[in-house]
Amino acid sequence: MHRTFLIVSDIHYRLDNIKKLQIWLIQKDRLKEIDFIIACGDLVNGTPITTEKDKQEFQEVISALKCFDKPLYYIPGNHDPDTSFLPQDQKDNLNQTSDERPITRNFHNESVQLAPGLSIVGFGGSIDGVLRNSPETVIWPGNGGLIPYITDQEYPSYVYKNFMTHACPENTETFLAEKLPILIDQVNNDDIILVTHFGPFKTGTTDVDKYPLQSSYAIESGSKVLRDMIASRSPLSPDESSKQYIMLNIHGHSHYPFGLSHIGQTMIVNPSALRDGRFAILSLAQIDKDEFMEKDKERREYMKSFSRDKIWILGGVEFLLL
Repeated sequence: MHRTFLIVSDIHYRLDNIKKLQIWLIQKDRLKEIDFIIACGDLVNGTPITTEKDKQEFQEVISALKCFDKPLYYIPGNHDPDTSFLPQDQKDNLNQTSDERPITRNFHNESVQLAPGLSIVGFGGSIDGVLRNSPETVIWPGNGGLIPYITDQEYPSYVYKNFMTHACPENTETFLAEKLPILIDQVNNDDIILVTHFGPFKTGTTDVDKYPLQSSYAIESGSKVLRDMIASRSPLSPDESSKQYIMLNIHGHSHYPFGLSHIGQTMIVNPSALRDGRFAILSLAQIDKDEFMEKDKERREYMKSFSRDKIWILGGVEFLLL
């Protein structure tokens, strides 16, 4: 069994690039192979307090992605409307589950099974990007991630006024540490694709080292909580193999350091920004454990006591530019 994903992130309301991407896929005869589209947040350029214009532009981006006629799963980023972080029954009416068109779903703070033995878990928002050598110096304010650009002083009253009983966190890291283990534990013995807007701390996909290299200006945009969470769910020793396994983390947010990295057994993928014409096509394959052990001798000892007979593996990933 195979599944192929079109991965986009950080569109920032570039509707023209969405259209160019659709044309590219058709001209290259690649659209037919796509099973799912995953969008990792920052679909628009949100203003400090969400406006009707922000909401309208967000809907326009979703509508443009729906024109690909593929199942679409997306999470919000720190530039997206505050309403995109609400519980499922309170989110703007953008989700579509009719039989006429493929599903469209905002799966922030949710898990969804995509195929037998394979689920996705989504978590949006952002954290501060800081100088690597001076972590107290904030370069890209995350402001807790859930309310784009709002100040710390405005945050508590804004949440109270606009969300009332909705449990918006004051800090995305705190919320992530609280909610992500619950989400993962809800997945019943499936391999997990974890989709986040921000990536994990100290990986090649979140370390922003722009040319020319100057260590004093290097930016760390990753989450320590997310890194620890992935590491704890990516066991390196056979006696830990009963844990729910995060096989893949897909994220955006950091435009510059796109590519492939890993934490333990977990692969990390950052497609970069569709705003700049970048995207990724990723394929997964489900194979028998014994077949995988024969092919991947480096992981044979780890896989021996793996609890399932079939597993999902990364078949390949392409990082592409329009």
